[in-house]
Amino acid sequence: MNEKLRRLLTPEGVRDLLPEMAAWKRELEKKIQASFSRWGYGEVSTPAFEYGANFVDEMKAELTDKVYRFLDERGRMLVLRPDFTLPLARVVATHLTANPMPLRLCYGGDIYRYAHGEQGKQRVVTQAGVELIGSDCAGADAEVIALAVDVLQDLGLNEFTFCLGHAGFLEGMLAAYEVAATERETIKFYFNNKDFVSLKKLVESLPLDGSAKEAILRIPGLRGGKEVLTEAARLVPGGAADEPLRLLAEVWEVLSDYGATEHLTLDLGLVRMLDYYTGMVFEGYTGGLGYALCGGGRYDQLLGHFGSQSPAVGFAINVDHVLKVLQRTSEMPTERELLFVGYSKARRAAAFAEAARLRQQGERVLVDVQERSQEAARAEGERLGAAKAIYLG
Repeated sequence: MNEKLRRLLTPEGVRDLLPEMAAWKRELEKKIQASFSRWGYGEVSTPAFEYGANFVDEMKAELTDKVYRFLDERGRMLVLRPDFTLPLARVVATHLTANPMPLRLCYGGDIYRYAHGEQGKQRVVTQAGVELIGSDCAGADAEVIALAVDVLQDLGLNEFTFCLGHAGFLEGMLAAYEVAATERETIKFYFNNKDFVSLKKLVESLPLDGSAKEAILRIPGLRGGKEVLTEAARLVPGGAADEPLRLLAEVWEVLSDYGATEHLTLDLGLVRMLDYYTGMVFEGYTGGLGYALCGGGRYDQLLGHFGSQSPAVGFAINVDHVLKVLQRTSEMPTERELLFVGYSKARRAAAFAEAARLRQQGERVLVDVQERSQEAARAEGERLGAAKAIYLG
């Protein structure tokens, strides 16, 4: 089939995975869930669609024009889930409030987001992640980051960096300088998109004194180890960022005890556009990939929308991005060799029984769909790619 016809048959932003790649991706998902389980996280499964009303204001700012919507038979608005955090928050608030806290939950599956025709953007993305609910301490923040590091290492990735920031730092700084709400949102948008040219133009147009403008424009350079926290504190008037910086220092100390700081870079300009983040935020990157491998943060207000206020922190791994990196850096896992079982008409039942026995031992077995001579069965097995043919005649 030519490429033009393939594009006509496949919607934009989705793709097919053929057997070898689909098996590799499934194996990655199994490894990730096994890592989550070893850290004590229990898996939760949520529906592929939710009531549209569930997607609260903190999500609408970023996702309102990226959500797939449809009506059910009673005219109620439903959406394909564009995110896992909100469904998990709903599950906790409606089913698990009597459970001892903190809760450690994990998940895996697809999210659906309209990508506005952006080149190379997938509209169906496979994620796997965790949510730690019921603890507001730095140790909880550090645990999810340490777990993310552990998962990537388990998958065979070692060259990666986690950028660690705080949702309250930039917000507190802009509020302290009395930047208007509309301009604050635009500034955060430019930070998120690393559009520092537009950022500079906007900041220079604001009615601020020169030192305030200079302080805001210095934030993208606040990257590195713990020393950037001292520099950052000097840029914010009136101690408005003291709490975010104190929290980041404590998270760093806990991660040091985990042995994870070799993969960590403080980034005070890190912004994640989902407005439900209230504290620590982070993203993980590796060389040669222009997108984050994973990301997450603290969202202490989200469960309150379902009537069960509780602090929470979590992250998600983009399984498709990890698979893309592994395609470039690792060999595809080899499956067991394929066995072929052929048979004469008189031995068909025996052939089926032998195939069942071999499968129980973990072998991959093809059974012929019709009786053949031994020579014809051997030829059929070779044609289908079997490494070995067994014949019952």
